[in-house]
Amino acid sequence: MTTAVPLPDLAAPRLDALRSLVSDPAAFRDKLPDTPGLHSTGGDFRALLDVTDVEELLTSRSLRRPAFRLIRDGKQVPDAECLGERLLYPDVADPRKVAGLLRAGATLVLQALQELHAPCGDFARRLAHDLGRPINVNAYLTPAGAQGFADHYDVQDSFIVQVRGTKDWTLYEPVLRDPLSSETFDRVRARVGGTVVPEGAAPWREVTLRPGDCLWLPRGWVHSARSTDTDSLHLTISLYEWTGWWALSCALERTAELPGRFPVSADFFRDPSAAARDLARVRTELVTWLQEVDDAALAESVRTAALKEFPPALRHPVLTATAQAPGATAAYRVHPQAVLSAGRVGERIVLHLADRVLTVPAPLEELLRDVLSRDRFTPADLPDHPHRDLLLTRLVADGVLEPTKS
Repeated sequence: MTTAVPLPDLAAPRLDALRSLVSDPAAFRDKLPDTPGLHSTGGDFRALLDVTDVEELLTSRSLRRPAFRLIRDGKQVPDAECLGERLLYPDVADPRKVAGLLRAGATLVLQALQELHAPCGDFARRLAHDLGRPINVNAYLTPAGAQGFADHYDVQDSFIVQVRGTKDWTLYEPVLRDPLSSETFDRVRARVGGTVVPEGAAPWREVTLRPGDCLWLPRGWVHSARSTDTDSLHLTISLYEWTGWWALSCALERTAELPGRFPVSADFFRDPSAAARDLARVRTELVTWLQEVDDAALAESVRTAALKEFPPALRHPVLTATAQAPGATAAYRVHPQAVLSAGRVGERIVLHLADRVLTVPAPLEELLRDVLSRDRFTPADLPDHPHRDLLLTRLVADGVLEPTKS
């Protein structure tokens, strides 16, 4: 089997999406901060989602569960109070009911906007490429003087981006640092007796977010937020919780020779010593397996699985079908974030996309580099090459290029 030679520069992050959130994206990317931090880069986030976009989603998109929910007094509003019937669906968001709930102080939550709203989807793809993990985007519209959730924590690292209005945030130190995805707020709250903030505890920090502000909120930090005297619209941009435990779990799910295949003792539940012996045997087998396993092969299996968790490159079937053949007047927009990793295998350049592998003959490497380094171009901007048009056609088909108006 031919070993791939990595070509990381072909998939290098541009950091433009991350730069809109923090002032030093390279340092931030190298080590995600483990404490909350307020960043003000001067950005205007209304291009990602504004109140008019929320209105359009509610009135023209036939939103269904789980794309939205409404929160009142920390609990989700029952379906009967916010759903209505449309021509195609019997269970969509009812704008009249939603308006009434908002007037009464409920918070509207729009979920997975990277799947519903093109500007959020484009930003999420670029930020995912910058940070090396998939991104989820939720929006929270809270009326003036209202609060959606009481003190709680999340199991994902998040950017809180204020779009409109102002919101007061109260932060407390974690009751459980770096929680895993299974260590949810509700489970830990039950374990510690119903509260995650000791009575009389002083906040770690209180901060008011204004339009253009971005709060980095690491997983596990307890928080609550209340809008001020204005309505508030903010985005929560969350990173998938990819940890060492996640990588190990993926590896264990994908190996064919896991230890611990023996049946436990018939007295496992009667005799504590029998249970202890079985678990000691599992530990011994697991240690032996970890010492002997091929780290490179294990890592490759996890990387391959992880690629599929990224959103696939956007493909534009109508534009692709109706676009003119590559020529001097054709025009393209480049989506470098579609290329997640790259390498050279023999005489082929291998590009790993989220949902497929794209191979390019090695003699086209320099032309490919030229294309991926650009934002927009026409074929006339590129050096002459006998296979230029073939490469452009393939990159369009796989979502790396998008035909545009010249």
